[in-house]
Amino acid sequence: MKKEKNIYRFKITSLTALLISLFVPHVFSEEPPTYFTQESRGITSADFLNFDISPRSAAMGGAQSAVAEDVTAIYSNPAGLMQVSKLSAMFMRSQYVEDINYQYAAYAHRLSFDSVIAGSIFMTDLGRIDNTDISGNKLGTFSPQDQVFTLAYSKGIIEFSDKDTDVSMGIAYKYINSKILNKAKATAFDFGVMTYNFTAIPYKLSLTMQNLGSGLRFDQESVPLPLTFRIGASINPFKNLMFATDFIMPKNNSPYFTIGAEISSQTNEQTRFSVRGGINTLRMKDSVGGANFGLGMVLKFFSVDYAFVPMGDLGTTHRISLTFDFPTKIPVFERKDRSIYSKISDLK
Repeated sequence: MKKEKNIYRFKITSLTALLISLFVPHVFSEEPPTYFTQESRGITSADFLNFDISPRSAAMGGAQSAVAEDVTAIYSNPAGLMQVSKLSAMFMRSQYVEDINYQYAAYAHRLSFDSVIAGSIFMTDLGRIDNTDISGNKLGTFSPQDQVFTLAYSKGIIEFSDKDTDVSMGIAYKYINSKILNKAKATAFDFGVMTYNFTAIPYKLSLTMQNLGSGLRFDQESVPLPLTFRIGASINPFKNLMFATDFIMPKNNSPYFTIGAEISSQTNEQTRFSVRGGINTLRMKDSVGGANFGLGMVLKFFSVDYAFVPMGDLGTTHRISLTFDFPTKIPVFERKDRSIYSKISDLK
């Protein structure tokens, strides 16, 4: 639809004002000044909420908020769920350091031309740990475990869209259940915005707030969740080449960047092979790896993704996922109708 320039400027100004009103109060709230600095390391709980879920984004160094275009957007940026054509389902398993592993399963379904709903479950298993008393006597063993149940909703903002730009927003509700020796529960919200710019060189911009909610309390004191803000971008200078980056502001550390790239080879419209790589500047600074690699393959309905993530002296970690997209998986910038509102019949 055709928009006048002054109306378009008004829309962008309104969107910017809305984002500022949502995000800025949380950054400059009456919290200790050590938050969002290197001195704040270790002051939050539920670090499993920071684990990479998507092997694709993990291989790209963790750049994710403007990348996800399937059901993985539940975790990285719920606004990205609007790119799901009809339905998307995923199962992921990660072999982490030592005996730690985690699994993730998710499903997303398009409700209408401008809305998508999704749900997921995330589970960790930290293996068996000796339980000892204050004198070091062994009392047995225990197995710490965590579960996160998420319900997400994404909607296209028609008022902010025109022939060259689409905008979507999304919100996710998390129910968190964590067990060490005792159990603790918490709730949290994610909120995200994404713009899709169908220019000669298409690109996406994103803004995400993650893990805003109550802290975990195992005994007397409640420990805050790892609230995180992300500003992301991805650009496709060529059809089969993408660069992406996230500027990340975690409550429990100083800000840092993730940068990644993906190059693909497409044998036909329904088959694609991808090679990915990226860096995480925080892990590089802490000498815990930082350079990641991965592979991906799309065969019409199915996608298989793998990520190899070295973590220095801690060892190497691996992630692999299987994703099912119906009727087929087509990146939003490659669709016949240049819009996130495309009907199924309009897709290639």
